[in-house]
Amino acid sequence: MRPPVSVVYMVKDEADRLAPSLASVGWADEVLVVDTGSTDATQELARGAGARVESIPWEGYVASRNRALSLATHDWVLILDADERVSPLLAGTIAKAVETPGGAAGFRMPRLAHVGAQPIRHGVWWPDRKLRLGLRSRGLRATGGSVHEAIEVDGEVRDLSEPLLHFPYRDVADAVRKISVYARLSAADRFDRGRRGGVLSLLIRPPLEFLRSWIWKRGILDGRAGVGVALLHAGYYLLRAAYLLEGAEREKAGRVR
Repeated sequence: MRPPVSVVYMVKDEADRLAPSLASVGWADEVLVVDTGSTDATQELARGAGARVESIPWEGYVASRNRALSLATHDWVLILDADERVSPLLAGTIAKAVETPGGAAGFRMPRLAHVGAQPIRHGVWWPDRKLRLGLRSRGLRATGGSVHEAIEVDGEVRDLSEPLLHFPYRDVADAVRKISVYARLSAADRFDRGRRGGVLSLLIRPPLEFLRSWIWKRGILDGRAGVGVALLHAGYYLLRAAYLLEGAEREKAGRVR
């Protein structure tokens, strides 16, 4: 008999895209939507879909994710974001994994990102393996800095073959906004660790990252979408370098005063 599974979301203002994700986890024994301050209809939508809704303050990606995990009822937890969906094939794979884990404390799975309806099977977005399924009793937790927290567990981690479906951006404006936010937070983390920006990182790293995604990782096979992914990837590094340079200039100005 399969052990019960909790699906845990951490969300804010996701009313426009949460519904398909919730519909994809109707098989779960508990669906918990932890809201960090939505001003739209996210909470009402989640309750209407049968999810349990809890509100918590925003304390950063790591602290808020860990608080969300602590509210789950069951030991096996699947961590999802509102822009992710579980296919029927992945749901079946998850059921088999938790029923016969073979000593594993957690499971990684690839994420198949989409640009619109097109799956991206090349470039830097694939296979993007993430640990998303694990046991709370084996220390399932978030770690890391200000952005892109990592999920960890104490014990063996195995890989699932079926991908988690990922729809990361609503449109181009959403993509640009998000890479700017992530680049700024990443730059702040690096600045706090003593890293400073340089002109070379601003001029050389972005085109190299474009080529890595489009040519070396074969993003060219994804057509126009592959070009877009490579441009976004390069743009992230361009913005991160720019934010680091800005921080260094502000630091220098403060010392001059």
